Amino acid sequence: MGNRLIGYGSYLPERTFTNADFEKIMDTTDEWIVTRTGMKVRHFAREDETVADMAAIAAQRAIEKAGIAADDIDLIIVASISAELDFPSVAVQVQSRLGMTKNQPAFDVRAACTGYVYALHAARAFFTAGMHQRILVIGSEKLTRMIDWTDRSTAVLFGDGAGAMIFEHSTSSYSGIIDTVVFSDGNGFGMLYGTPDHKITMNGPETYKKAVTLMPEAATYIMEHAGIAADSIDWIIPHQANRRIIESGANRLGFPMEKIIITVDQHANTSGASGVLALSHGMDAGIIKHGQLILYPAFGGGLTWGAALVRV
Repeated sequence: MGNRLIGYGSYLPERTFTNADFEKIMDTTDEWIVTRTGMKVRHFAREDETVADMAAIAAQRAIEKAGIAADDIDLIIVASISAELDFPSVAVQVQSRLGMTKNQPAFDVRAACTGYVYALHAARAFFTAGMHQRILVIGSEKLTRMIDWTDRSTAVLFGDGAGAMIFEHSTSSYSGIIDTVVFSDGNGFGMLYGTPDHKITMNGPETYKKAVTLMPEAATYIMEHAGIAADSIDWIIPHQANRRIIESGANRLGFPMEKIIITVDQHANTSGASGVLALSHGMDAGIIKHGQLILYPAFGGGLTWGAALVRV
């Protein structure tokens, strides 16, 4: 059984933080940040603005685009690693904020920057099993609450935001979430993780080496697994971690940069929200057209990595 995309939405907090703002509080420069990451601006949530708040706004916008009621959704999956509460899940908080009344199941996925691919993987499985009609998939992160402001190598990398997509059951097997592949390697745990006091710790050089290898491998694997040729892909939306990683991955895959959607300059690394924020930007700007095929490779802490093929 297949599925199709019927709605999408995104949310970026109003407050922005530029490279010039970082220059005022730590030993760094705009040139240093842009050269190494491609980042220029990131959005910071208000202190009283939560992961669930942002997720609910993105979800409501997706519902409005889909032209449905919140209760028409029968499953919510949220990808996030930065929720303020240990429990309950962000997903059930979103369910409450949306005023849903039919006791729909809702749960979170924690797979760091690969979280949205893992969430799409789960959604595809539920559709294949014929268990749900409409699934709301959300990526939402407030990574600013995890920034180590004494570490200039990581502090500049992260931002906040949320994105959502709604898929519904379809008889077509070549629309919506077409294919997904996910992987993990717990032996790489120490490269990138959140400390007990909720601070992001990263071995930058080693993480970079893994990312530029494993994201292209996942992209190649899923194209072969789905039987789709590279020239059938309309756009690649890589996880927006770092422009250098994106450029290296595109080079390894042999894809021209003209086919890569890049928004890392606008909102930095938003982890599980990254891919859907970039997709929403592309669709709102008219860059991505209805019916086009998107390849989304991602890599994150865990280590986790994977890729999804989605026809919008």
